[in-house]
Amino acid sequence: MLVESGSIVTNDILSDDVRCMVIQVPSIAAEAEPGQFVMVKNENGGTFLRRPFGIADVDREQGRILLIYRVAGKGTQELAGLEPTMELSVEGPLGGGFRFESDGLEAGGRTLLIGGGVGVAPMIYTARRLAELEPANKPVFLLGIRNEGELFWQDYLKDFTEEIIVTTNDGSAGIKGFAIDAMPEILSRYDIRHIKICGPTIMMEGLAKLAMEQGIECQVSLEKRMACGVGVCLGCTFEGMISGKRWKICHDGPVFPAEEVFEK
Repeated sequence: MLVESGSIVTNDILSDDVRCMVIQVPSIAAEAEPGQFVMVKNENGGTFLRRPFGIADVDREQGRILLIYRVAGKGTQELAGLEPTMELSVEGPLGGGFRFESDGLEAGGRTLLIGGGVGVAPMIYTARRLAELEPANKPVFLLGIRNEGELFWQDYLKDFTEEIIVTTNDGSAGIKGFAIDAMPEILSRYDIRHIKICGPTIMMEGLAKLAMEQGIECQVSLEKRMACGVGVCLGCTFEGMISGKRWKICHDGPVFPAEEVFEK
């Protein structure tokens, strides 16, 4: 874990309430792994606590990380108003990310990545890593979004994926419905052996249960409010379904096996 003063490179608008920020933090970029997060603070802002953000992508050569965030409260409103060359205090990389040791080529088997809302962000770096590990067997991506105004996610994912399947709540793009509604088609067309998910809890629960029923290895990245990010405040804990252990999402996760989080 490092605390690094980072210079903002860009802070661009992606939609009405979503922004993407590139930060120059060479030490953190050199260590960050898919699924990890950082805690960010504007030292000149009006908020006391740091804000957690999943690392959306990393450019180790340039020493930069990408954060994609939704403007929802005072902290993110302040971030949205910052300009290039301004400084942020960035703590990280934090937590344990996705595990890839079981994602090798398995007689045509493939990994399915699923992202919903801003939970898509950490899946970008995850897709990049899988594409680097198995360039001939890129992951399939299931993108669950509200409407066609959020199709910008595809620009970040297209180079690292075999196919992007889109669902929208209003039917303005792709399949009308939720991410789980696209699963029958995906499972009929691909031999999915591994699933990795990040998004709203209700979305992840349904998909994780389906994966467990189908005998597909599944990892979920949990989203929860965090105060400290290092497991001290105990504000982001849950009891494991199998182990019975009280897990700290920030320190022990945010990625966990689906069967430890959701009841089958």
